[in-house]
Amino acid sequence: MSAMQWEAVRASAQWAAYGDALGFITELTDTAGVRRRVGQDEVTTTVPWKRRVGGRYGRDMPLPAGAYSDDTQLRLATSRAIRGDGEFDAEAFAKIEVVAWQAYALGAGRGTKAAATGLMRVEAKWSQNVFATKAARYVDIGGNGAAMRIQPHVWSARDLTNWDHITRDVVRNAVSTHGHPRGILGAVLHAILLAHALDTNELPGPKQWRPAVDWLEQVPDVIAKDDELAYLWLPTWSDAAGIDFRSAAVTVANECRAALEAFDPTTPLTTETYAALVQRWGGFDAATRGSGTVTTLLAAVLAHAYADSPEAGLLLAANTLGSDTDTIATMAGALLGVVTAGPPPGTVQDVQLIDSEARRMWDISQGREASTFAYPDLLRWSPPKATLDLVGHTPMGPALAGLGPLTPTDTPAASNQATYVWGTLPFGQSVLVRARLDLRPLDENLLPGDVRPPRSRRAADVPKEQQLLFEAPVQAAVSADQRPGLAGTAPGAVSERAHRQAPPSIEEIVQELARNGFTPEQVGRALLHQIRGGRYGVERAAAFAGLLARAYHSEQERPR
Repeated sequence: MSAMQWEAVRASAQWAAYGDALGFITELTDTAGVRRRVGQDEVTTTVPWKRRVGGRYGRDMPLPAGAYSDDTQLRLATSRAIRGDGEFDAEAFAKIEVVAWQAYALGAGRGTKAAATGLMRVEAKWSQNVFATKAARYVDIGGNGAAMRIQPHVWSARDLTNWDHITRDVVRNAVSTHGHPRGILGAVLHAILLAHALDTNELPGPKQWRPAVDWLEQVPDVIAKDDELAYLWLPTWSDAAGIDFRSAAVTVANECRAALEAFDPTTPLTTETYAALVQRWGGFDAATRGSGTVTTLLAAVLAHAYADSPEAGLLLAANTLGSDTDTIATMAGALLGVVTAGPPPGTVQDVQLIDSEARRMWDISQGREASTFAYPDLLRWSPPKATLDLVGHTPMGPALAGLGPLTPTDTPAASNQATYVWGTLPFGQSVLVRARLDLRPLDENLLPGDVRPPRSRRAADVPKEQQLLFEAPVQAAVSADQRPGLAGTAPGAVSERAHRQAPPSIEEIVQELARNGFTPEQVGRALLHQIRGGRYGVERAAAFAGLLARAYHSEQERPR
């Protein structure tokens, strides 16, 4: 990687957020709606505007210039969940980040919202969030809610040509919320195209699209090599979906090939030809508009066509009303930023935070020491039953479960169901939270490890008048140099990890136990070894027990 690469990662992050902010203004509305929001028929840059939050009976809230939607919110959440040693903490992402996000989500998709509700269940795991409600079924969620957020896995990759490793983390991220192969494989396809762009400093074109689509058929092999995906997620998914993931991957790859074959890359991409392409690929159809694969392909085509004029490309995406404006623009922005020297031309909210997270991803990619976010202990994590209670009172004032103290930056605005207020989190992120006016106490186990209150005083002991939501707004946002430090990672952890030999897989351990006749002492030792196996001990033990039972039964049924 060249020295220029840091600038490429930084610009990729900034242009992705800029595309999101532009397309957020025009999302799910018509020309009259755009005029109501910004006073003109189309978007030309980021400006302050108003949007209804909280559904049909919510209220219109002012958003600052460059305000971003759930696309960038969940991208920042993904970034925080990547530890200083490069490991993606899938459980913290699913159980803490996605759950906490419900309190501040802007423009959230129905599928991701349903998945977030599912993850509030005590028994739900990142690999076991198979839910079915009247509103949605996990295995039907194939939208772009995963694809739009996975760029940090590429920005932090040590080796951009190691598609196996990038794919593994992207799939682990995607399956916590998305169960339809289009949602999972759309995320993989976008990641592979972004990895190519960062590796070569060139936007992938028709010659590179095909091998990236072909890679989708290899994803089942990547899943098979990962214990949690292979033995926990896949069997549960297969039972719920009633199909084989390998054949589903072939079907999705074939859909992508057919779409690309119907596209002529020599035709200039104008307002008319782009709209015709969106129409042909189902990008205006409510049933397929947000498809993970359709959005990824449209973003790739748009980025390739507008390599020399990225702003025009993002404005085209944002002003093609009726398409998924913010997500196509954010994914095209992530690609275009790689080859664009310099920041986007308009305001982006929280640009210092976006920069600092991009820098942390870059440091990780270089094997340098990087900080790790101090999430609450998952063994003690038990979120409130109501999303309105994710923001609660602590001895230090209001706080957001999982992410820490919340400093109000505006006056609260009440609606009949809830109160909305802009606030800032300790690391500099601006959030418009939805909460009760009269905050309930927030359990200290729901706070990050580095901001626990002193034990002498409980939240419930705070005088009642101090529990009202955000009485005294603080105007100044938290600057980068005022943010509390994150829990550091031990020096040398990165390089040492790279040289360690890979431990045997669960499958290899079970095969060895079978060869030895499943002796109770060996089985017990192997099970204890899995339970003590660090971060995913419980999951690995469950996967081990399931595989062991299958192997034992098949051994008993073999003719003697």
